[in-house]
Amino acid sequence: MDRPARSTPPRMLDVTTYVLARAGRLGRARMARMMDEHDLGLWHFAVLSALDDATAPPSQRDLGARLGIDPSDLVDVVGTLADRGLLRRDRDPSDRRRYVVALTPEGRAELDAVAGRAAGLDAELLAALDPSERAAFTDMLRRVLDHQEVLAARGDD
Repeated sequence: MDRPARSTPPRMLDVTTYVLARAGRLGRARMARMMDEHDLGLWHFAVLSALDDATAPPSQRDLGARLGIDPSDLVDVVGTLADRGLLRRDRDPSDRRRYVVALTPEGRAELDAVAGRAAGLDAELLAALDPSERAAFTDMLRRVLDHQEVLAARGDD
């Protein structure tokens, strides 16, 4: 396969962290454009996704901790989603100081639409790989992410 002309110095192409970051920036820019069409951001998508796989409505605080979103940023994200009817934010009946959040049917429909489009973007991002390479790459990338999250949790970031 011929490589396209690039301005990236070859030495930088040997730095995995750089290549991963560059591919991530390009993919994230495409994802952001798609999310803009839904009037959402990546944090909105993450919150909807986390609520979709929750076995019970989490507290807003637990949701923020799970996703690593600053509490003040999460208030804005949850507020936007609640204003659009994509989630419900209710006082926790067991502790009135806390809020619990839950996905609405409209939120699930929006999540399904965005996730479908995100899958299309992933397919475009990984189009240079055959299906078995895509599966292997995705598995390896998830393991790298898991390891980095462990290091970050220990304070080794």
